[in-house]
Amino acid sequence: MMHLQLRTELDLETYLEPSLVACCDGSIHARNRAAHLALSPQTSISSLFDICSGRAEALRTYLIRCSGSRQPLIEKVSFNGEGGAFDYRCFGNALVPRRKSRPASLLLRLLPVRDARFAARAECMKRLRTERHWRLAMEQSAELRSDRLRLVEQYCFVAEALRVAEAQNRRLQDEIKHIRTDERERIAQDLHDHAGQEMALVLVELRRMRDAAHGPARARLNDLAVHVSEVGRKIHHAVVGGRPRIVEELGLSRAIEITAVWFTTDGRLDLSFKKKGVESDALPAALESALYRVAQEALTNALRHALGAQKIDIVLEFNCQSVSLTIADDGVGLSTEAQQQGELGSSGIGLRGMQQRMNGIGGTLQIGPRFGKGTIVTAVAPLRPEPQQSAPP
Repeated sequence: MMHLQLRTELDLETYLEPSLVACCDGSIHARNRAAHLALSPQTSISSLFDICSGRAEALRTYLIRCSGSRQPLIEKVSFNGEGGAFDYRCFGNALVPRRKSRPASLLLRLLPVRDARFAARAECMKRLRTERHWRLAMEQSAELRSDRLRLVEQYCFVAEALRVAEAQNRRLQDEIKHIRTDERERIAQDLHDHAGQEMALVLVELRRMRDAAHGPARARLNDLAVHVSEVGRKIHHAVVGGRPRIVEELGLSRAIEITAVWFTTDGRLDLSFKKKGVESDALPAALESALYRVAQEALTNALRHALGAQKIDIVLEFNCQSVSLTIADDGVGLSTEAQQQGELGSSGIGLRGMQQRMNGIGGTLQIGPRFGKGTIVTAVAPLRPEPQQSAPP
């Protein structure tokens, strides 16, 4: 019937201490002789609550806990017996688990509080529980240390991979910059070695023919020689100025500021340069080159064509999505015809060339009258230009 083979009352006699079989509702099914003598020997009892001299709710809670525990539970209880109430240390464990049809059956062994056997057993169980808890805590601590070491290793691996990727990116940026510089130098060298030399030979021949000619032919040849000399000068200017090395060495804002200072060194114009925002160290090379060339062209136009101008204001603004450049003078302003023709600028680029440079990087260029008087040039370049869509046929 029961888990520990306690089928009759005589089976409880194997325990020397008072022992009984009860349910979690307090009803007593069986008890041994020691329990009969210790707990009200003169009368028959049917429930533990009839002889409980302490708190009944505490005893009821203890019985319920015993019915659901796989390990013996120890609790101090007080029962009335012959001669008064006595305190016991009760060892309780479930004999038959609780089921829907009936409550659990419990084996309760009562040891007097002053019993040395109980003290030794309790101390042993306490030590076992302490050792088990300590061992479990050590195992959990070891698992946490292992997890921590694994996370540290993963972090170090990711950090090293990021460092390698950043180093590779810097190396690729340097290689691209060197390739771009070498290509510009090659093109400039080709212009200098071939076109420049051919122009020099043509100029020498024209001057020789001019010196040998007389009358109107001499004047005509002289005009051609001047024109060829001017073309050669422009080629030389393209070779020297075609590579904005100053931008690569100083950065966009510093290069524009120094160039503007150089344009106004004669003292005819006052310069105001303002930089807003934080300049990124990784601006696209095409963006830097285009904005610098637009600044050069706008400064050239202001210096040569802004009649009556006394001041030039330059504002270079950086934000997370674009870079804007504004150059304004207080001269007489541009005529509508000049804006339409796009003929300003000594280098032949003019307004149309400035517009083409900004279109090439997906930016915008606006040139118009300044509030009050003068001309204002505004160039805006996105940091990530959108791919240009081809026009429909």
